[in-house]
Amino acid sequence: MIVALVKKIVAGNPDSAEADDQFLGSLIDALDEITKADRSAFSAVGYQRLTEFAADLRRLRSRAGGAITDLIAEIERYLNLEVEVLLRDGTRSGRRHIDRFMDEAAKFARNGASLNAFLQWLDIASREEGGLKAGAAEASREAVQILTIHSAKGAEWDVVAVPGLAEGTFPSDHKGDPDNWLTNERHIPFALRGDAGQLPIFTWGGVTSNADAGKAIRTFKDQCNVFKEQEEIRLGYVAMTRAKSHLICTTSWWRDGQKSVIPSSIFEQAHKVATQSGRIITFDGAPEDGARNPVRENPATAQWPVDPIADRREAFNAHISLVNSTAPISVGELIQVSNGEDEIASWARDAQAIINEFEMYKSAVSVVALPPRMATSTLIALYEDPEALALSIRRPMPRASDEFSRRGTAFHLWIEKHFNVATLFDDEDFDQLEPLEADQKLEDLKAAWLSSEWAVRTPHDVEVPFETVIAGVLIRGRIDAVYKDGDRYEVVDWKTGSKKLGKSAAIQLAVYRLAWATLQGIDVEEVSAAFHYVPTSVTDRPADLMTEAELVALLTQFAE
Repeated sequence: MIVALVKKIVAGNPDSAEADDQFLGSLIDALDEITKADRSAFSAVGYQRLTEFAADLRRLRSRAGGAITDLIAEIERYLNLEVEVLLRDGTRSGRRHIDRFMDEAAKFARNGASLNAFLQWLDIASREEGGLKAGAAEASREAVQILTIHSAKGAEWDVVAVPGLAEGTFPSDHKGDPDNWLTNERHIPFALRGDAGQLPIFTWGGVTSNADAGKAIRTFKDQCNVFKEQEEIRLGYVAMTRAKSHLICTTSWWRDGQKSVIPSSIFEQAHKVATQSGRIITFDGAPEDGARNPVRENPATAQWPVDPIADRREAFNAHISLVNSTAPISVGELIQVSNGEDEIASWARDAQAIINEFEMYKSAVSVVALPPRMATSTLIALYEDPEALALSIRRPMPRASDEFSRRGTAFHLWIEKHFNVATLFDDEDFDQLEPLEADQKLEDLKAAWLSSEWAVRTPHDVEVPFETVIAGVLIRGRIDAVYKDGDRYEVVDWKTGSKKLGKSAAIQLAVYRLAWATLQGIDVEEVSAAFHYVPTSVTDRPADLMTEAELVALLTQFAE
């Protein structure tokens, strides 16, 4: 957050010849001119906020020529960052990362470097080294802390849990690991290190042939791997000694769910000590040869959400059936037959109130405003069932994910790799309209697609993200593939199910077609669209795709 604001300040500093971020520069320039803008283009609150932000940036920019630490401290106060981290992480550890960042800035400033040089150094550290080293963790009694063992050095907790103590996990499996200073230039030769006396020594002594040389290198590799394992065992000792009173060590016979894995040497040592002291809570014996993961063989099942009336469900359903089979009666009639019993009359009034509330809720659903941004799948839902979409907008629910949709996602990722493109997928980018058949495997999908007409054609573009505005609503999505034939284009969407989709799904192609025409600046008639059903190798080109005017009409119909 601090770095982002510093970059904005530098980008808007006319004295900074090194600032080359055009986006940030244009943003600062626009804010500098905000007082000259047409105020009618903004809301009153929005204009006030923009002018205040512009004034704040000008004030902060005036300090860009001073010490780096002073500027960072000023930004920290402006963002109220200390209050935020103290509320989130507590008074004892909330500031540790900010203080660590300030220490690095102070060390950098002592060398007389400029603010731009500091920002460039931060970018390199983020890109090449995964960022700056985080501030040291402090033990907290108010939270469960999850840390790496390296981060936990020097601290202690009453209770420490060390999970995953399986062979190959901790310590790691270094068998066949060729990484050492002979094979990887990022390692400093052991002879040049301060701890050289503790490290394996490589020597060409006695080498008289290429075979001897290879044997010497392999021997050194094995020595390095043994040393790596010993280092991890020492790291395990660090983890164990972080506990003041209680240490919990765990592992599992079924780490990856497929094959059983024996406990690691670290766990065995902990188990030995615990056995001698009588402190073992539970330890299941090793599975028999050929045994299968019991969780996979007999998975635990439960109903979600939990049925609130559980074993009373049968009686409840019987009462519902009785109500449904009874002739309707008005509140007035029920009160008349209550024979003066206030309790029955109150039931009638309560029932009428519930009915009225439900009717009001149904009418309220019809006036739910469409979101200003929506995915193509949301537009299809609007066409199919506006009331269901309104309920979803009013009360969003998590979308279920099953093995079929996950397999569809995996197929799209495979297509991406097949065309040697690198894109970032969002969940909304994958069409969830049609699940795969239960017997359709991923490898079958790959083989079916490779035997299709599309596999031998070279796409013009692949995985094209787009955002296009229709009737004032921003529609976003991703086109699976675009093919070009002369001056014409065809957008194609891969379907991992074989069931042919109806007109509602064709809206997807209509949007893709319109979006590609907009991106290319061409007439929409120069773009065709198709679904390719991978399992059956059938390509469907619907002839009744919606026009732009029809898409606009669909959106404006529910925009009121």
